[in-house]
Amino acid sequence: MPALELFALGTPVMDGFAQVDEAFLSGHKLVLGSSNFMNNERLAVLEKALGPKIRSWEPGDNARNVCESYVRLQRLAGGKKNAAQAGDAPFGVAYAGTLGNDETAARFVSLLKTHGIKPMMQHVNGSSGRILALITPGGGRTFAVSLGVSEQYAAPAQMPACKCFFVTSITLLTPASISRASRAMVDGMKKEGALIAIALESPAMLGGKREEALALAAKADVLFLNEEEMEALGLDEEALAKLAPLVYLKRGAAGSTIFKDGSKFADVPVHPAKKVVDTTGAGDNYAAGVLWALNHGKSELEAAKIGSQLGSAAVGKFGAGLPNEFRLEK
Repeated sequence: MPALELFALGTPVMDGFAQVDEAFLSGHKLVLGSSNFMNNERLAVLEKALGPKIRSWEPGDNARNVCESYVRLQRLAGGKKNAAQAGDAPFGVAYAGTLGNDETAARFVSLLKTHGIKPMMQHVNGSSGRILALITPGGGRTFAVSLGVSEQYAAPAQMPACKCFFVTSITLLTPASISRASRAMVDGMKKEGALIAIALESPAMLGGKREEALALAAKADVLFLNEEEMEALGLDEEALAKLAPLVYLKRGAAGSTIFKDGSKFADVPVHPAKKVVDTTGAGDNYAAGVLWALNHGKSELEAAKIGSQLGSAAVGKFGAGLPNEFRLEK
């Protein structure tokens, strides 16, 4: 099979979305604005309490979100015709992770295929991961997380050829087998000439594993993070600029800043959002837009502008995906 344009590794989960007030969070001892990790039994209690308030269940994970929106850009650009030679990866995009042998896993794989993403999944005994994304007034997010078997990934005997390999710091830093696998894959893919794209996530995790996180970030060719994550690592802009050849610093409503080859390259204003319903996936969509643009010969500045378009569009609906009516503006 020809080289994939994008190959991503993550912790596959099904995401359920519900609107709640802060009283619901405090009543169930959930920390506002954080990822609250728990077992399947406690998550089931929350699901029962929410009942019909759960609007939908959608395939989740940061890396998978990037894949979905990357494929969306491929579709808009007529990418299926250009990538038809890729056989079972018609849009040149594949996603890897670990699922159980349950109904959640079957649904996840089915939806990957529906979105045009090639599944490269490992299946083990146990429950697949599920996350409740609880949206409070104003669009804030609090997560109830049961990762199930999703961290039990083992490095494959043969890695696929790809133009770009994407992974997040959560996957790289978690104390589970997927961490060892993802680190080996970063090194292996880099030796094969793939562009290594890493998104730094979770300020709390980064702050607790600062030196380790910095060493991993230095392996990236393209690095994504926001201001909270930069602060957690104890970096100023001068130090951040030297961390990777190309760095995209996301600043929320203030837009983003590009650092290239050790110095500040450009400030990019935010693309105005028509409305803000749910900020889930804004950063993932930004990364998808940037990586698609770079893979298709766009400049670093053009890539940031496309990423900003995707991020702003994503916040106008529930869930991490783009709205059906999304089109790239010129």
